[in-house]
Amino acid sequence: MAPSRKNPFTFLETLEQHVRERRVSFHVPGHHNGTVGNDGLPSAFARVMPYDLTELPHLDDLHDASGIIEQAETALGNLYASKSKWLVNGSTVGNWSMLAATVKRGERVYVQRNSHKSVWNAIEWLGLKPVLLMPMIERGTGIPTVVTLETIEQAVQEFPGGRAVMLTSPTYYGDMADIRVISDYLSHLNIPLLVDEAHGAHLIHPQLPQRSAIFEGASAVVQSAHKTLPALTMGAWIHYKEDIDEVQLKHALSSFQTSSPSYLIMASLDYARSYLESLTDEAWSSIQKSHVSFVLELKRAGFSVKVGDDFTKVTIMTYPKNGLVFCEHLASIGIDIELAAVDHVLLCLPLREINKQEIEHWVTLMKKAATHVPIIDEDETIFPFPSTHRVSELYMMAGDEPIHRVSFKEAVGSISAETVIPYPPGIPWILKGERITEEKIRVLLEWISLGRKLQAGKHVMIEQIDVIVEEF
Repeated sequence: MAPSRKNPFTFLETLEQHVRERRVSFHVPGHHNGTVGNDGLPSAFARVMPYDLTELPHLDDLHDASGIIEQAETALGNLYASKSKWLVNGSTVGNWSMLAATVKRGERVYVQRNSHKSVWNAIEWLGLKPVLLMPMIERGTGIPTVVTLETIEQAVQEFPGGRAVMLTSPTYYGDMADIRVISDYLSHLNIPLLVDEAHGAHLIHPQLPQRSAIFEGASAVVQSAHKTLPALTMGAWIHYKEDIDEVQLKHALSSFQTSSPSYLIMASLDYARSYLESLTDEAWSSIQKSHVSFVLELKRAGFSVKVGDDFTKVTIMTYPKNGLVFCEHLASIGIDIELAAVDHVLLCLPLREINKQEIEHWVTLMKKAATHVPIIDEDETIFPFPSTHRVSELYMMAGDEPIHRVSFKEAVGSISAETVIPYPPGIPWILKGERITEEKIRVLLEWISLGRKLQAGKHVMIEQIDVIVEEF
């Protein structure tokens, strides 16, 4: 990053200088530069504590940046050809802020059905009216992918007046929408395109087949730097263009984010940006080639593999063997993966070159683990994505509707009064305001029997769910 007249140092260098000066702390946080504590604190944590700082004059203020943070955010924006802001509460706060800055309470927004729960939570609490956009389902795997331009056109025609389109690209499995075509269509309608790109912070190289949506015409993009770059958990950022109301966006970010931002997270964001900047064309080529080598080695070992548009996402299709059991065997030998389902497992590859020895070692271990995995029983469910109309609206609750708690069997055909989310990946299986189908109940029962983690009320685990009592 080029030095500025305001500060000749980077954010990281400024923090390092502050720690080297061994300054006296009469300010928060309560560990006072790591001087409060005892021998019970692991040494690694003790070394980090002095860097956990607060808004001192020379360290700037995330919510009113005019110094070293502003300088770092400008450098980030230069990298992504946009205006950019750091986020310390993950992509969640970015999704909330994008929506709050573009859609007013009671207005329509077109939303991808397989969006993350943070999007649906924002829509509920901001009082927005979502029009659901059904993604394409990949043949063979049954995995939901992306929303097409045709689906968006249908939504605009059937439900006019929407104030924004909210998409997820890349998806959890690395599939990417045709953002350029979609953004060109929406720009003629003056409808901003918002993209939850939590898994796409690394997609910036000009030679990639598909790049970040911010380069392809999106109005605003949120990225979890911590998911694909060397940043600490909760470290994220938002990029936006001129058609986003900057005053509204900044107000939303200031409202939804913590008033005590972590300087450790912010330091890691500055490092993640510099790491991306440091990657040469040769480094990018080596990383991609090593990822291809890993996939080829998996295939040579007999695995069926799906690679998304994002080359760092690799899905091993385990059918007819049980992917959940495969995940358990991998964990037992020290290999932790991102997600497991009955018929597949998802791997997130690091944005670095994977050397030949690592590839051979990992694949050997995986192949050995797979030999102990049983065939899927006939009564085990391959979980499909919940099918619905290509374009539809949710029932919007006024807040005074009568709600009854009923058994799963009684709930079929009713409108759900609560959301049920399998985690990971955090994509709702049943949305509040969505009609409950036999398929959704069948799969829920299977998940409960398998002990799958569900984010829902405790009563759901005993096969009960809250529904709206409809008056006819």
